[in-house]
Amino acid sequence: MASGEKVVEVIDLASAFEDDGLPELAGVNLQIDAGEIISLVGPSGCGKSTLLRLIAGVLRPTAGEIKVFGENKITGWTRLSLVPQDALLLPWRTVLDNVRLPLELSASKKEDTYLRAREALALANLTGVEDKYPHQLSGGMKQRAALARALVGQARLLLLDEPFAALDAITRSQLHLELLRIWERTGITVLLVTHNIFEAVFLSHRVLVMREKPGRVIGEVRIDLDFPRSLKLVGTTEFGRLVGQVQELLEEGWG
Repeated sequence: MASGEKVVEVIDLASAFEDDGLPELAGVNLQIDAGEIISLVGPSGCGKSTLLRLIAGVLRPTAGEIKVFGENKITGWTRLSLVPQDALLLPWRTVLDNVRLPLELSASKKEDTYLRAREALALANLTGVEDKYPHQLSGGMKQRAALARALVGQARLLLLDEPFAALDAITRSQLHLELLRIWERTGITVLLVTHNIFEAVFLSHRVLVMREKPGRVIGEVRIDLDFPRSLKLVGTTEFGRLVGQVQELLEEGWG
Protein backbone atom coordinates (compact mmCIF):
# COMPACT_ATOMS: atom_id res chain seq x y z
CA MET A 1 0.00 0.00 0.00
CA ALA A 2 3.03 2.28 0.29
CA SER A 3 2.88 5.01 -2.37
CA GLY A 4 6.46 6.27 -2.34
CA GLU A 5 5.53 9.66 -0.83
CA LYS A 6 7.95 10.50 1.96
CA VAL A 7 5.99 10.96 5.18
CA VAL A 8 8.94 11.07 7.62
CA GLU A 9 12.59 11.90 6.96
CA VAL A 10 15.10 11.95 9.81
CA ILE A 11 18.51 13.26 8.79
CA ASP A 12 21.63 13.08 11.02
CA LEU A 13 19.49 13.61 14.11
CA ALA A 14 21.02 14.12 17.55
CA SER A 15 19.35 14.71 20.91
CA ALA A 16 20.79 15.31 24.38
CA PHE A 17 18.99 16.07 27.63
CA GLU A 18 21.79 18.45 28.64
CA ASP A 19 23.88 20.66 26.36
CA ASP A 20 27.16 19.29 27.72
CA GLY A 21 25.92 15.75 28.32
CA LEU A 22 26.31 12.51 26.36
CA PRO A 23 23.74 12.54 23.56
CA GLU A 24 20.88 10.07 23.88
CA LEU A 25 20.60 9.93 20.09
CA ALA A 26 23.29 10.66 17.51
CA GLY A 27 23.50 10.19 13.75
CA VAL A 28 19.94 8.88 13.41
CA ASN A 29 18.74 8.52 9.82
CA LEU A 30 15.50 6.97 8.61
CA GLN A 31 12.76 7.40 6.03
CA ILE A 32 9.13 6.27 6.12
CA ASP A 33 6.95 6.23 3.01
CA ALA A 34 3.21 6.74 2.90
CA GLY A 35 1.22 3.65 3.82
CA GLU A 36 4.09 1.85 5.52
CA ILE A 37 3.94 0.24 8.95
CA ILE A 38 7.40 0.57 10.48
CA SER A 39 8.51 -0.79 13.86
CA LEU A 40 11.39 0.51 15.97
CA VAL A 41 13.01 -2.07 18.25
CA GLY A 42 16.06 -1.84 20.47
CA PRO A 43 17.30 -2.24 24.04
CA SER A 44 15.75 -0.19 26.84
CA GLY A 45 17.31 3.25 26.99
CA CYS A 46 18.34 3.41 23.33
CA GLY A 47 16.03 6.37 22.70
CA LYS A 48 13.13 4.80 20.80
CA SER A 49 10.44 6.77 22.62
CA THR A 50 12.53 9.94 22.49
CA LEU A 51 12.83 9.55 18.71
CA LEU A 52 9.06 9.11 18.46
CA ARG A 53 8.47 12.31 20.45
CA LEU A 54 10.98 14.21 18.34
CA ILE A 55 9.08 13.19 15.21
CA ALA A 56 5.82 14.20 16.90
CA GLY A 57 7.25 17.63 17.66
CA VAL A 58 6.94 17.19 21.43
CA LEU A 59 10.73 17.46 21.81
CA ARG A 60 13.30 19.47 19.86
CA PRO A 61 16.49 17.89 18.46
CA THR A 62 19.96 19.09 19.41
CA ALA A 63 21.13 18.72 15.82
CA GLY A 64 19.96 17.33 12.51
CA GLU A 65 16.67 17.62 10.69
CA ILE A 66 13.20 16.08 10.82
CA LYS A 67 10.79 16.44 7.93
CA VAL A 68 7.15 15.38 8.26
CA PHE A 69 5.18 15.47 5.00
CA GLY A 70 8.13 17.29 3.46
CA GLU A 71 8.14 20.15 5.96
CA ASN A 72 10.51 20.95 8.79
CA LYS A 73 7.78 21.53 11.33
CA ILE A 74 4.50 19.87 12.25
CA THR A 75 1.82 21.70 10.30
CA GLY A 76 -1.28 20.54 12.15
CA TRP A 77 -2.52 17.89 14.54
CA THR A 78 -4.93 16.53 11.92
CA ARG A 79 -1.99 15.03 10.02
CA LEU A 80 -0.26 13.32 12.95
CA SER A 81 -1.39 11.57 16.15
CA LEU A 82 0.62 10.10 19.03
CA VAL A 83 -0.70 7.19 21.12
CA PRO A 84 1.29 6.57 24.35
CA GLN A 85 1.55 3.30 26.29
CA ASP A 86 -1.07 4.52 28.76
CA ALA A 87 -4.39 5.30 27.07
CA LEU A 88 -4.65 8.55 29.11
CA LEU A 89 -8.44 8.68 28.94
CA LEU A 90 -10.05 11.36 31.10
CA PRO A 91 -11.95 9.43 33.82
CA TRP A 92 -14.79 11.98 34.12
CA ARG A 93 -15.65 11.87 30.41
CA THR A 94 -17.51 9.14 28.56
CA VAL A 95 -15.77 7.17 25.83
CA LEU A 96 -17.53 9.29 23.20
CA ASP A 97 -16.46 12.53 24.87
CA ASN A 98 -12.87 11.29 25.25
CA VAL A 99 -12.74 10.57 21.52
CA ARG A 100 -14.34 13.95 20.75
CA LEU A 101 -11.71 15.87 22.72
CA PRO A 102 -9.24 16.63 19.88
CA LEU A 103 -12.11 17.96 17.77
CA GLU A 104 -13.29 20.18 20.60
CA LEU A 105 -9.82 21.62 20.98
CA SER A 106 -9.74 22.44 17.28
CA ALA A 107 -13.02 24.40 17.56
CA SER A 108 -14.96 22.10 15.24
CA LYS A 109 -18.73 22.44 15.13
CA LYS A 110 -20.21 20.49 18.04
CA GLU A 111 -22.63 18.53 15.83
CA ASP A 112 -19.77 17.39 13.63
CA THR A 113 -17.67 16.22 16.58
CA TYR A 114 -20.29 13.69 17.69
CA LEU A 115 -20.65 12.24 14.20
CA ARG A 116 -16.92 12.00 13.60
CA ALA A 117 -16.28 10.52 17.06
CA ARG A 118 -18.87 7.80 16.43
CA GLU A 119 -17.26 7.04 13.06
CA ALA A 120 -13.83 6.74 14.73
CA LEU A 121 -15.25 4.44 17.40
CA ALA A 122 -16.78 2.25 14.71
CA LEU A 123 -13.42 2.12 12.94
CA ALA A 124 -11.84 0.93 16.21
CA ASN A 125 -14.62 -1.67 16.67
CA LEU A 126 -16.07 0.11 19.72
CA THR A 127 -19.63 0.81 18.64
CA GLY A 128 -21.98 0.44 21.61
CA VAL A 129 -19.72 1.73 24.39
CA GLU A 130 -20.09 5.44 23.69
CA ASP A 131 -21.75 6.19 27.04
CA LYS A 132 -19.41 4.11 29.21
CA TYR A 133 -16.64 5.63 31.33
CA PRO A 134 -12.98 4.53 31.23
CA HIS A 135 -13.19 2.57 34.49
CA GLN A 136 -15.88 0.40 32.86
CA LEU A 137 -13.57 -0.67 30.03
CA SER A 138 -11.08 -3.52 29.78
CA GLY A 139 -7.45 -2.72 29.01
CA GLY A 140 -7.93 -3.65 25.37
CA MET A 141 -11.02 -1.46 25.03
CA LYS A 142 -9.16 1.48 26.57
CA GLN A 143 -6.45 1.12 23.94
CA ARG A 144 -9.08 0.90 21.19
CA ALA A 145 -10.56 4.13 22.54
CA ALA A 146 -7.12 5.74 22.47
CA LEU A 147 -6.73 4.62 18.85
CA ALA A 148 -10.16 6.04 18.00
CA ARG A 149 -9.19 9.36 19.58
CA ALA A 150 -5.99 9.38 17.51
CA LEU A 151 -7.92 8.65 14.31
CA VAL A 152 -10.83 11.05 14.82
CA GLY A 153 -8.97 13.94 13.21
CA GLN A 154 -8.22 11.82 10.13
CA ALA A 155 -4.49 11.79 10.80
CA ARG A 156 -2.21 10.51 8.05
CA LEU A 157 0.60 9.49 10.42
CA LEU A 158 0.04 7.40 13.56
CA LEU A 159 2.85 7.24 16.15
CA LEU A 160 2.45 4.37 18.62
CA ASP A 161 4.62 4.16 21.75
CA GLU A 162 4.31 0.56 23.00
CA PRO A 163 0.50 0.78 23.09
CA PHE A 164 0.04 -2.98 23.64
CA ALA A 165 2.83 -3.62 26.17
CA ALA A 166 0.61 -3.79 29.28
CA LEU A 167 -1.97 -6.14 27.74
CA ASP A 168 -2.23 -9.91 28.07
CA ALA A 169 -1.13 -12.00 25.10
CA ILE A 170 -4.63 -12.78 23.80
CA THR A 171 -5.81 -9.16 23.95
CA ARG A 172 -2.56 -8.01 22.37
CA SER A 173 -3.06 -10.40 19.44
CA GLN A 174 -6.63 -9.17 18.98
CA LEU A 175 -5.43 -5.57 18.83
CA HIS A 176 -2.73 -6.48 16.33
CA LEU A 177 -5.47 -7.67 14.00
CA GLU A 178 -7.54 -4.54 14.74
CA LEU A 179 -4.61 -2.28 13.88
CA LEU A 180 -4.03 -4.11 10.59
CA ARG A 181 -7.74 -3.86 9.78
CA ILE A 182 -7.66 -0.09 10.43
CA TRP A 183 -4.54 0.25 8.29
CA GLU A 184 -6.16 -1.69 5.43
CA ARG A 185 -9.24 0.56 5.56
CA THR A 186 -7.46 3.90 5.90
CA GLY A 187 -3.99 3.47 4.39
CA ILE A 188 -2.55 5.40 7.33
CA THR A 189 1.21 5.45 7.87
CA VAL A 190 2.27 3.90 11.19
CA LEU A 191 5.46 4.12 13.25
CA LEU A 192 5.41 1.71 16.19
CA VAL A 193 7.87 1.57 19.10
CA THR A 194 7.93 -1.91 20.67
CA HIS A 195 10.14 -4.24 22.71
CA ASN A 196 8.35 -7.26 21.24
CA ILE A 197 10.16 -8.71 18.22
CA PHE A 198 7.25 -10.98 17.29
CA GLU A 199 4.87 -8.00 17.35
CA ALA A 200 7.23 -5.96 15.18
CA VAL A 201 7.57 -8.69 12.55
CA PHE A 202 3.86 -9.52 12.49
CA LEU A 203 2.71 -5.94 11.97
CA SER A 204 5.39 -4.32 9.85
CA HIS A 205 6.68 -3.78 6.36
CA ARG A 206 10.10 -3.01 7.85
CA VAL A 207 11.65 -3.38 11.30
CA LEU A 208 14.32 -0.82 12.21
CA VAL A 209 16.81 -1.94 14.87
CA MET A 210 18.49 0.56 17.20
CA ARG A 211 21.50 0.35 19.47
CA GLU A 212 22.31 2.49 22.52
CA LYS A 213 25.04 4.84 23.83
CA PRO A 214 24.21 6.84 21.81
CA GLY A 215 21.04 5.57 20.18
CA ARG A 216 21.00 5.16 16.42
CA VAL A 217 19.55 2.89 13.75
CA ILE A 218 22.02 0.12 12.89
CA GLY A 219 19.97 -1.80 10.34
CA GLU A 220 16.60 -2.90 9.08
CA VAL A 221 14.81 -6.13 8.24
CA ARG A 222 12.30 -6.06 5.41
CA ILE A 223 9.23 -8.13 6.22
CA ASP A 224 8.26 -9.58 2.85
CA LEU A 225 5.06 -11.25 4.03
CA ASP A 226 1.77 -10.74 2.23
CA PHE A 227 -1.19 -8.80 3.58
CA PRO A 228 -3.74 -9.44 4.97
CA ARG A 229 -1.99 -11.35 7.76
CA SER A 230 -3.49 -13.87 10.15
CA LEU A 231 -2.22 -15.20 13.47
CA LYS A 232 -1.35 -18.51 11.77
CA LEU A 233 1.59 -16.67 10.24
CA VAL A 234 3.42 -16.68 13.59
CA GLY A 235 3.94 -20.45 13.37
CA THR A 236 5.50 -20.46 9.91
CA THR A 237 9.15 -21.06 9.06
CA GLU A 238 9.42 -17.75 7.19
CA PHE A 239 8.12 -15.82 10.19
CA GLY A 240 10.67 -17.51 12.43
CA ARG A 241 13.46 -16.69 9.97
CA LEU A 242 12.56 -12.99 10.01
CA VAL A 243 12.38 -12.92 13.81
CA GLY A 244 15.85 -14.45 13.82
CA GLN A 245 17.19 -11.70 11.53
CA VAL A 246 15.87 -9.01 13.87
CA GLN A 247 17.37 -10.82 16.86
CA GLU A 248 20.77 -11.02 15.15
CA LEU A 249 20.77 -7.25 14.59
CA LEU A 250 19.78 -6.66 18.20
CA GLU A 251 22.64 -8.84 19.40
CA GLU A 252 25.02 -6.90 17.15
CA GLY A 253 23.84 -3.73 18.87
CA TRP A 254 24.42 -5.24 22.30
CA GLY A 255 27.89 -6.34 21.31
